[in-house]
Order: sequence, then C-alpha cells, then structure tokens
Amino acid sequence: MSVALSILDSLVSGVVAIDREVNITVCNEAAAGMLGITKKQAVGLNLLTLVPNAGLINVLRTGQPEVGRLRVKGGRTILASRTPILHNGVMIGAVSVFQDITEMEKISRELDSTKVLVHTLEEVLAGAGEWMVVVDSYGFITMMSEDYAAFNGMSLSEAIGKHVTEVIENTRMHIVAQTGVAEMGESQSIRGTNVIVNRVPLKDGDRIVGAYGRVVFKDMEQLWELAAKLKVLESKVRYYEKELTHLRGARYTFRSILGSGPAITAAKGEALWAAKGDSTVLLSGETGTGKELFAHSVHAAGRRRSGPFIKLNCAAVPAELIESELFGYEEGAFTGAKKGGKPGKFEMAAGGTLFLDEIGDMPASMQAKLLRVLQEREVERLGGTSARRIDLRIIAATAQKLEELVGQGKFRADLYYRIHVIPIRIPALRERIEDIEPISTNFLARYAVETGEPVRKISLEALDVLRSYHWPGNVRELQNVLERSVALSRGDTIMAAHLPPHLLAKAPTLNKASAPGSLAQVRIEAERNAILAALQATGGNKSRAASLLQIHRVKLHEKIRRYGIRNSELRIRGDQS
Repeated sequence: MSVALSILDSLVSGVVAIDREVNITVCNEAAAGMLGITKKQAVGLNLLTLVPNAGLINVLRTGQPEVGRLRVKGGRTILASRTPILHNGVMIGAVSVFQDITEMEKISRELDSTKVLVHTLEEVLAGAGEWMVVVDSYGFITMMSEDYAAFNGMSLSEAIGKHVTEVIENTRMHIVAQTGVAEMGESQSIRGTNVIVNRVPLKDGDRIVGAYGRVVFKDMEQLWELAAKLKVLESKVRYYEKELTHLRGARYTFRSILGSGPAITAAKGEALWAAKGDSTVLLSGETGTGKELFAHSVHAAGRRRSGPFIKLNCAAVPAELIESELFGYEEGAFTGAKKGGKPGKFEMAAGGTLFLDEIGDMPASMQAKLLRVLQEREVERLGGTSARRIDLRIIAATAQKLEELVGQGKFRADLYYRIHVIPIRIPALRERIEDIEPISTNFLARYAVETGEPVRKISLEALDVLRSYHWPGNVRELQNVLERSVALSRGDTIMAAHLPPHLLAKAPTLNKASAPGSLAQVRIEAERNAILAALQATGGNKSRAASLLQIHRVKLHEKIRRYGIRNSELRIRGDQS
C-alpha cells in the first residue's frame, strides 16, 4: 500500500478519490498542492467543502466516466478525467485524475493571438454594411470599413493614415485612445445624421495601443424600431412564463380558500408559514374539505412556485402500477414498457412539489421505498442501474387517521414520523358554519359564469337549512347541493324548497313555527301540511291526493321528495300508489 501511495505522490497529475458519501479517501501530493491543503488534512474531508459543485459528484450520480473536462479555478485551468470505482460490480466511489495546464494554455494563446486578432479584424471590417474604424494611440486611422469611409465622403485609401478628426465629424475616438475609457451607446452627429456609436479602447496588457469604433445605429429610427421589438418580445416572454407556470404549477393560491372564520383562518396561517420553507407537509381532514386546494396554495406561496406541481392519488392507482408511476422505468424494464423509458413522478417534480394525495392508501411495499427516497433524496427507475438525485418538496394528504393505521400495522411508523413534519388539520365544514354563506355565494357566481345562467341568490331560510346540516361530504357536498338547487330553481333566488329532501327533513326550522315576516317559510310549511292532509284523507293514495290538491300526480311525487315526507308520518293503509 505504501509503495502505491509513493507512486501516486510521484505523479505530476493530481489524484483524488472519494467514497459514496463524497468524503476524500485518497489524495496525492500534487492534488493536495492544487487544493491548497496537506494530504493529511484532505483525507476524510468532504470534497464539496474544498471544491463546491465538484464535477466528480456527477460520476457518483450517473455512474458514467467523464474524460477531458476543463475547469477554471482561481485563475487556473485544470484538465480532469473522472471515473467511477467499482467493487464486485457495485460503485463504491469515484476517482479524478487532473492536471494544471494553465501555463501550456497561456503559451498556446500567445502563439495564436496575433494571427487570430488580425484575421478577426479583417473579417469584421469586411462585413457588409458595417461602419467601423480603428485608430492608433495618437488617433490616426489604421483600419476602416469602405462603407464608413464612403459615408464620410472619401475613399478608404484616402482615410487610412489621416487623423480621425480630419475624417469623422464630432468624433471622440482619439480621446478614447488616450484615456482608455470606453464610451458605449453615445449619440454623435455626422454629416447631418444622428447616429449611435460605441468606442472601445484597444490594449496590449496595461498599455493602450488604440481604439475601435462602431456605428451601432445609423439613424435614430433604427433605435426606436429595435426598442419597439424588444418591448414586444418582453411582453411575449412574460406571457409565456405565466402560461408555463399555469400549466406546470399550482392552479390555486391562498386567495382561493374562502372563509374568514377562526378555524379556517388558523389552518391558512399554518399553511402560509409552512410555505416559507421546504419541510414536508402533512394535510389531514375529511373528504371534501379542500386538502388539494391547500397543497396547491402552499406550493404557489413557496420558493418553488416556478417549478412543477405534480400530483399522485395513491388510492386511484393500482398497487402494481404505483411504483412505475412514482419511479418511472427504463426501456425494456418490463413487457409493454415504452420505448425510451418514462420518467416517474419524482423526476417530473424536480425543482418543484410532489403532492401525494390519500397517502394512507399507499401499499405497504411502496411505503418502504418512499421512506428511502425521503431519506436518500435519490431515485432509481425500474430496470435502471444508477440512481438520480432529486430536489423536490413533498406534500402529503390523507382523510384517514394515520396514527390509528400505525397502531393497526397498516402504515409504517418510521414513514409516518418522516412525513409528520408540519401537520396541518383542515377543519370540516360543520366546524365553520360561518363560512357557508361566502362559499355558497362564490360558487354560485362561478357556476353562473361557467353555464351562462343568471347568478342566483340564497334566501335566508335556505341559508338556515344549509347551516343546520352536518355536511359529511363537506365543501364538495355543498357545491353539489347548490348545483342541484340551481337546476330546480326558476327565479333568481334559491329557496329552502329547492334544497334536497334530506336537508329539509333535518332542518329544525321546518318543524317550528315560522318567524314573523318569513312568508316563504310559511308557504313551504303550508304546502307540506296540505300534502300531508290530502294523503291522510285519501289513505295514502297519491293519485286521489293529487286530484284533491288539483295538481298533477308527477308534481305531487316531486313535492313529496322535496319536502322529505315519509310514510312513517302517515297513519294509513292500503293503496299508496
């Protein structure tokens, strides 16, 4: 081993090896010298503390060698070749062999500089239509484009050798050649035309050897045209950035979460605080409370807002497919795999947020793999041979009580504690009845825009019914109820009678005397009592009851359903058709 180390130390090239944790395991004398430390100091250190963004990390990530890579560090040019270290077919680290080629590169540049400069100047000055001039340190013209000479009223041979002030009006080329200070975008009047020019000093080391001038815009109209084009391009870029963010990012923000009651305000405050960091968020709440709305809002308010927002519903994907959905797969990984492979949700969410909805339904086998990803921050596609580093945020949501699932052995305790970093409970609708009115008003306004129908209002009686219901389906159920009520209503106001029977049956206001002045409620109760009386009088025969009430039999059936009238309310026998 000592002989091998001695051989490494005798090399002119630097040699550095690292393990999987990016810690330096081998460092020869040449490498230590280039890194600015001793060999003893280097071994055991994390490479990134010495060389941030070290290219050797790419080899650990991809498992692929890199040959002849250039890197500039501290004014020095380093040529490096990197390769993975394999043991029994498993990558255990990576090694880099590099050499300082600064002096060699400098000599090569010096040999070619004169030739390249002359050739470049000739090509530039020969450019069609360009107005350019070169002067020496005293201001005498050494080079000039033919078009520029012609604009100044002389041939190229006449202009060369003259002092620039004899050829170009109002010029400052000789001043730039003396001061060495560049003048960019300056206005200059030449032969009655206002032009925009750049004047740049030419230097050989610290010595000024002349100046180069170029007319950027031959008249002010060109400048205005370019400014107009740039303005259009800027507006297009802003538009496309906005569209890209909309397509790949969150659709909702905290402004989309309606309500100002204490319960929802507290939940929004916790979520807004969580959005400032990158910690994993666990959203819990009953079905229909708006967990996905909160997930979108946290993403939109965080530093990853410009990144993608990717969603996976763990309950909606079959157990045998969820791994390929999350991790992706390589070409030929299994029968039916797409050509070229497919990235998984983890890769797709890179730089952004991955929302794992209904995480309580994730299969046990996937829970272990998800835990590893959260710990290692790297994924490997199905059929792949190398891991990919990922940078994303995880937001999980569940309608189940994960603590109970952990106790039942259906959810891993270690995964639970890994995602239970910032828990946010979203209150049920029955816990914030004060928000029912603004939620309903907003939904009816949006529904009117979508359908083209007039915006419906909600009567006080209908609001009382909505507030008295326990809402097992939460906001989603409320929206469904309102959509049904709009379909049943004919006027501009949703009345209590337009609400579903199961809501009316449980509404205490329908079983009490009407409040003074509540004409609509009086009408509803009167109509319901009239129907009950007719059914009692006809022994439950709906055809005869409809005739007695002078309404169609179909209409009677509709009203019976609307008012939640049950057979248990009637003391009848016989035909009830």
